[in-house]
Amino acid sequence: MKSTSVWFAALSLLLPLAACGGKDPVGTATDATDATGSSSAASTSAATSGPSTGPDLTGGMTGTTADSGTGTATDGMTSNPTTGVSATTGTGTCNPGETFCDPLCTDTNTDGLNCGACGNVCAPGDLCQQGTCLPPGECLPGAVLCGNMCTDISVDINNCGGCGNDCNFDESCVAGNCVQGCAVGATLCGIDCVTLDSNAENCGGCNNACAPNEVCAAGSCTGQCPMGTIQCGQDCADASSDPNNCGGCNDSCGNGQTCTNGQCTCTGDLVECGNQCVDLANDPNHCGDCGNDCNGGACMNGQCQCPMGETSCNGQCRDLQTDPNHCGDCNTQCNQDTETCNGGQCECIPGLELCNGQCVETLNNPMNCGQCGKVCMGQTSLCGGGQCVSQCGGDFPNKCGNVCTDFDSDPLHCGGCGDTCNADELCIQGNCENYKIPQCNQCPCNECQGDTNECCFNDFVNHTVCTNNCP
Repeated sequence: MKSTSVWFAALSLLLPLAACGGKDPVGTATDATDATGSSSAASTSAATSGPSTGPDLTGGMTGTTADSGTGTATDGMTSNPTTGVSATTGTGTCNPGETFCDPLCTDTNTDGLNCGACGNVCAPGDLCQQGTCLPPGECLPGAVLCGNMCTDISVDINNCGGCGNDCNFDESCVAGNCVQGCAVGATLCGIDCVTLDSNAENCGGCNNACAPNEVCAAGSCTGQCPMGTIQCGQDCADASSDPNNCGGCNDSCGNGQTCTNGQCTCTGDLVECGNQCVDLANDPNHCGDCGNDCNGGACMNGQCQCPMGETSCNGQCRDLQTDPNHCGDCNTQCNQDTETCNGGQCECIPGLELCNGQCVETLNNPMNCGQCGKVCMGQTSLCGGGQCVSQCGGDFPNKCGNVCTDFDSDPLHCGGCGDTCNADELCIQGNCENYKIPQCNQCPCNECQGDTNECCFNDFVNHTVCTNNCP
C-alpha cells in the first residue's frame, strides 16, 4: 500500500505540471517515476506522442504538447505577454485595423518596424506612412506635410485646404472647404446646401441637372412651375417652406434653421446668432452669448474652457510648453530676442549658447569667444569667428564695439549694430525673416510651405531652414 500511495502522490504532482505547459518547477523535463524510482516507459510515451483522451488541462487549447527535451509549447495557442491578447501562432487576434506581428498587435500603416507588412523595417530616419517607408519631409501623392504629419487637406478638418486651417466645431471639411451644416430641409451637394425639390442643378438628387429649357419642381425636371411656387431662375420654390428661398428668391436660412411660413426660425433651445442657430451652451464661437468667441478653446455649459494641454492666462488659452510669453507658467516670459520656449523651459535659439545664464553668440562675443568664459584682451580684444583677433575682416567684416560680425547674417546685428531680430526670425541679407527648422536637412524640402516656402541652408543655425526669402 505504501508504493501505491507514493504513485498517487507522484501523479497528483504531474497533473498541475501538465496544466502549466509541461514545465517542471526547475525548468527541466522529467519522466514520471514509479515507487522504485525507475522510469515508466508507458507514461513517457503517452506524454510525448500519444493523443490526449483525458480532460483538457491547457485551458481549452487542445493539441498542445510539451517538447520532451525542453518542456516548451510547440503548437496551438500562445499568450502575448505584452498585450495580453491570446493569439493563434502566426496570425493572432487583434483589434480591427491592427495586424499580429509576433509578439505584438500593431498598425502596419504607421509602424516603422512593420511597415506595410510584418518585419518590413524602415531605414533609420524614414517614416512609415500608409504602409510605405518615406524619408522625412516626403508624403505620398495626394497628401501634404503639415508639421511632421502627412494629411489629406481636402478632408482634414484641422488642415482644411491648407496647413493649420482649422474648421469650426460645427463644420466639416469638403473638397478643402470648411462647410457648415445645412438648414433643415436642405441637402449638402459638394460644398453647397441645396433644396433637392427645387434646385435645377441638383433636381431630386445631387448632380442631377435639368436641361436649359426646364425648371425643377417637386424634385423633377418639368416645363413650367406649378401653382403655389415662385420661379427663381430654373428653380420652382415653395417660399413658405424652401430653406434656400424662404419668403423670396435666394433668401436662404442658415445652419440649423427651418423655414416656417416664409420665415427662418430656430427650433428647440437653439438661439439665432447672425444667420445660424447655435447652442449657447457649447458653441465656442457663441459661448453663453452671441459673439463670445473662446479663441480656440472649448465651450462647456456656456463657459469658455481651454482645450487639453492649454491653460487660461488672463482669459487667453496658452500652451505653457511652447509659448515664449508664458513658458512653464503664466508669468514666465522668455527673452524675445534670444530664447524660445521648449517643454516649458526657456532655451537659447539655434545658433546661440548658454553662458552664465545668458544666451550668447560664441562666434563673436568677446567675453565668451569660441567657448564660454574665454575673454579676449589686449591687442586681440576683438572676437570674430570664435577667435580673438586684432582687427575685423574676412567672413566677419563688420565691427560693433569688440564684436566682429556680418550684418548680412547675424540676428543680433542684422543690417547694423544692435539691430536685433526676434527669436523666431533669422537675419538674411541684412533683413529679419521668419523661418522654421524642418526635419529634412537638405533642399528641396516638402515641409517648406506657405509663408516659409523657400528652402536653403543657413550657417548660423547650421541646418536647412524654411523661410520666405533665401539668399
